[in-house]
Formats: sequence, structure tokens, C-alpha cells
Amino acid sequence: MSKKISAPLIRTARLLDLVPYLNTHQGIALKELASHFDVTPAQMSADLTTLWMCGLPGYTPLELMDLEFESGFVSIRNAPTLSKPRSITFQEGVALLLGLDLIASSLPEGRKDLLTAVVSLRQRLITILGVPIRLSVIPASSHAISAIIAQSIASQTALVIDYHSMYKDQNSKRTVMPVELYENNNNQYLRAYCFTALDYREFRVDRITTAEPTAETALIGISKPNSEKIELTITMTEPSRDVAERFALTQVAIGVPHTLASYSRQWIARSVMASGGAVRLDAPLDIRAEVAKKAQLMLDRYKAE
Repeated sequence: MSKKISAPLIRTARLLDLVPYLNTHQGIALKELASHFDVTPAQMSADLTTLWMCGLPGYTPLELMDLEFESGFVSIRNAPTLSKPRSITFQEGVALLLGLDLIASSLPEGRKDLLTAVVSLRQRLITILGVPIRLSVIPASSHAISAIIAQSIASQTALVIDYHSMYKDQNSKRTVMPVELYENNNNQYLRAYCFTALDYREFRVDRITTAEPTAETALIGISKPNSEKIELTITMTEPSRDVAERFALTQVAIGVPHTLASYSRQWIARSVMASGGAVRLDAPLDIRAEVAKKAQLMLDRYKAE
């Protein structure tokens, strides 16, 4: 039985099929056309009316569909022109690449065929457009790992994770008890109790390479989170945009102390050393001494060579 209405996606698919079909069936009766697409004549008339407003950019009468169906027979006059391949701009191509990236990230795991088709089309577009780098809008963190963490939080079970610490610049395997997932500055973070550090820690999800559930289910003997930050004072000794961005300084002035805070002494030491001579660490004194010692070791190595 013919349907009186059409869902938007079904109707869109039918409109895309109508143009090539009409091009090879000029003068077909409206009732026959409606029967072929399994819709009522009224629905087919509505579809043809919609096609009148479709065409190529410019959207003048020269680019719009030229249809005739008032007589009960349907003809299309400019389909061959509209069907010619159209070149796209670089901006349009980039938009297509990003759209395909989103489609690929949302495909079910079982649809390898669709993923292969998307990858093939992306590669063809990259070659045609001459895009020098791989564009992506997929979040850096893995959806699979985020799902495992969310399940662990819901079931109150621990996880064994492989984590790359940017502060220490090393990989480590840790057993953690997830507490919450949250986002900050477009990054996803896991707050959890770390059985290795015997304290609460925060992990960037995109730096977690693997996550596996364990049999641990209770927070036995775990103290409350230690949220105390380490206060530090730095002074810029020369103008540097890199330093301003690294320490999130809104006002940059030479010789003016800035008091900041961080949970990680490793981050403080590494950030100061990465800034070279553009910044001076005034406090805390123990980290200042640690930085000075490491800097002296590096200078000694240069002298030895």
C-alpha cells in the first residue's frame, strides 16, 4: 500500500533518485512515476515542486531544475547540464573532509565496508585538493576508553591503565579507582585514586593508551582527595609569547613577579627549564634548587664535550 507521507530522510533519498530517473524516462506519466517510487500522486507532485527549487549554486532560473508536469506527464530539460561534474573550492573540500571524519568516527564497529569507503573517498579528496596535513575533527581521546572509564565509575570498579605523563615524559602502568570524568579547555580528564601514588590524581584521557577493568571494587583505606596546590612565583626576564602561553599569563611585564599554582612539582620544573632564560623561578626554593642543579648538569655535559 502506498504511503501518504514520507520521512525526511526517505524523501531526500527519493529526490536524489528522481533526477537521473527522469532523465532516462522523459514524458513518463505522473501516476506511473508515483507507482514506481511507491508514493501517492499527491506526494510525487509535492516532490516535483520541491525539485523546482533545487539546482546548482547561483540558484537563478539558469541553474534550477527545469521541470514540466502540469499536464500529467513529467519531463526534465536540463538534467544533463546539472549532472556534469562540478569543481569544488578548497574550503568546500576541507568541509567535506571534516564531515567524512565525523561520519567515520560514528560508524558501528561492524561496518568495515562503510569505513573502507569513507577512507577511500577521503584519500581521493586529499589528493585532489592537495591538503598537506591530515585534517581531523575526531576528539583526541578514544571513545572506547571513555566508555570503559564511564562504566567503571558506574560500577565502582578499578582500572589498570597505561598512561603517558607529559610532566615526567614517561609511560607507566597504574591501577586507579575512577571518580569522575570532566572536560576542561577542550580536553577530557579522569579524576581517580591512584594506588601507585597512594593519592588522588588527574589523568588526561587522550594520554591513556589502554584501560582494563580489574576485580577491585571497594575504596578501602583510601583517604580524601588531596587538592592542595603548590604555589610558585616566576618573573619574566625577557619578552616571550611562549612563556606567556605556557604559564597562562594575561599580563606580560618584564621584572614583575607572578604568583601561580600547580598540582605538580614536575610540571613546574619542566616548564621553567623549557622557558630557558626568559623566566626566573623565585619560589618555591626547593624546586628552584632542583632546576638549578639540572641546569648545571646540562652545562657540565656541554663543557665535557
